[in-house]
Amino acid sequence: MELSDVRREKSKIFFNELTGIRAIAAYMVFLHHYNFFFSEQRFGSFIHSFVGEFHVGVTIFFVLSGFLICYRYYDDIKLKNKKWIVNYIQNRVARIYPIYFLATTATFAMIFIHSSHLNIAGLNFPIVPYGGQGISVHHDIILYILNITFLRGFFDGIHFTGAGQGWSLTVEECFYICAPFIFYFSKKVKLIIPLLVIFFTGLLLWFIFKNINFYGFFGNLRFELYFTFFGRCFEFFVGIKLALIFKNKYEDRVSKFNYKTLIGTLYIAICISIMALIKGDKDFSSETLGGIAINNFVLPIGIAILFLGLITETTYISRILKSKIFVLLGKSSYSFYLIHVAIINLVVAKITHSTLIIFLITTIVSIIVFKFIEEPCNKYIRKLDVYAFLRKVKGRFTKRAVVL
Repeated sequence: MELSDVRREKSKIFFNELTGIRAIAAYMVFLHHYNFFFSEQRFGSFIHSFVGEFHVGVTIFFVLSGFLICYRYYDDIKLKNKKWIVNYIQNRVARIYPIYFLATTATFAMIFIHSSHLNIAGLNFPIVPYGGQGISVHHDIILYILNITFLRGFFDGIHFTGAGQGWSLTVEECFYICAPFIFYFSKKVKLIIPLLVIFFTGLLLWFIFKNINFYGFFGNLRFELYFTFFGRCFEFFVGIKLALIFKNKYEDRVSKFNYKTLIGTLYIAICISIMALIKGDKDFSSETLGGIAINNFVLPIGIAILFLGLITETTYISRILKSKIFVLLGKSSYSFYLIHVAIINLVVAKITHSTLIIFLITTIVSIIVFKFIEEPCNKYIRKLDVYAFLRKVKGRFTKRAVVL
């Protein structure tokens, strides 16, 4: 077997432990949004603040994306091959877009039918602050288009509209677009070079647009650092570096318990604790530059250590995460993530305010959505010969141009 074939076979390795931890990350975000259960009256201010920082589940997703995309594609980059580029984009669209489109469309439909505000246990949360309020149908349609095209994630004024948590998908898509170029150039220069280029490009955009009032397009530094790929790129680069380290040193996956899992877990817990303590009078540490610095640049290191421990050590945690139930929960975690706020609340929160019941219903619905919508759509799109279709379309346009 040739070296390229060996690499291709290795890229198909399925990291069940990391699939399982996707569920943990999604559930952390759920608890972040439903933190009223861990109220100060019940658990004290520290526990309430600690759970409030569970938005770090998004950081876990970003580091994981960097690792998995690098592990799969790093040795197989073919930027000059049009078919490879089309297949790469096709696979990324198949993974992300169908359920995002459906969740966003369903959310807007429900909001327009019922209300422009989302009521969570008595809290009036503006899910569509710039739409669905009788401003104009034209305005709402534009807002919907900005949502389904991921463009809303570049505007501070509208990034929480629709399925609010979907802002992170704009960050994810930006990484997917940049990843092949990052891998290509990282083979020619040190990995830190593309990292710095991306990060300072974000700062440049903020500097240019900070005084231009256009729906918050890179309008303030906090938004640029916390809600855009340019500010969050380090998390993906940590995942990339982890994949390269794993490829070079740990790919035989020898099971040896040397405390990486434990160290990574404690590291993450300490980071969350510090974030909970430094938030001050803010709702979350992400509203402070110090909290953003820890979330974006310190925490990812601990997540990488945890990941390395999970895939190289045999522990009780790794056994649980790669069990069939957790793998299923991990596979359905993307659906869970997209529906757990807007769609579920617009339906379920009108019936019950029990966090446990809402969690169980969301979990069951997300598994059903994964099995009967997300997974079939993913497989169907991947099977399509998009490259042949595009060549056929190009041929027809070429013939028409010649005739004209």
